[in-house]
Amino acid sequence: MTGPPELPPAGLPSWYHCVGAPHALRRQAETGKVPPGNPPGHEDSWGLGWLDRAGQISLLRQVGSARGSAYFVFASETASKTACVFLGHLRKASCGAVTSDNAHPVRVDPLEGESGDSLLVIHNGTLKGPLLSWIQQEGNVAGRREAHSDSDTVALAGWIAAQVGHIGSEQRPKKLAEALRQLLAQAAHDGDATQNYTAINLLIAAPEGLYALRQCSKNADYYTLSARPLEEGGWVLASEPTDMEAGWEALTLGELVFYSAHNSAVQKEIVV
Repeated sequence: MTGPPELPPAGLPSWYHCVGAPHALRRQAETGKVPPGNPPGHEDSWGLGWLDRAGQISLLRQVGSARGSAYFVFASETASKTACVFLGHLRKASCGAVTSDNAHPVRVDPLEGESGDSLLVIHNGTLKGPLLSWIQQEGNVAGRREAHSDSDTVALAGWIAAQVGHIGSEQRPKKLAEALRQLLAQAAHDGDATQNYTAINLLIAAPEGLYALRQCSKNADYYTLSARPLEEGGWVLASEPTDMEAGWEALTLGELVFYSAHNSAVQKEIVV
């Protein structure tokens, strides 16, 4: 979720969409959609992270289900007071151990001695095969410790940080689109993307706003991502709509969308 700085301190309805809405994130921990043949729900771990108007990050992650977690409720309430960009995630693990370090969002910071911005990254899908190896190798060359993680998402977050973490906010939308084009070209170069990833659904929070990408190699009815405008300004995005309000629209596959935290601007760029 993003909102412009002119919103009041409680302008982002994080508690509502995490806890109070008819299909709030906490309820989806038990009921959330899964690939065919799996039991419903995403209860391995959860995480809530947000950036305030100064670009400072707060992050709370925990192993287990969000459904009965008081910390989940507390964090969603706290975020509503200060957040201008907010991310929430429920994990059903497919790659990597079930630990708080592997829960999303993943925070990635500039390397020691490097100027730049810290980012929060959420990824839905599984990276595998040559693509995962390439991401790990590229991240290792760039000096990112995330390259050595057993989690594909952590490795991917480190790769993203290496591409655009040091880029200024004005240049980041273009540079991120270029990086994602390179990533997806690498995934497709052997002619069968399903061997390299199931999906690369991404939410990336930066001081300037929220970046979203929906891209999958199969199961497009499961790897969903939709957005709707908020009446008070800003946007809410979710894999499954959290409320019954009109206006939810699915993101176009292969299109990187940037939602500014400073105004109502929405920028789109095709990356596939």
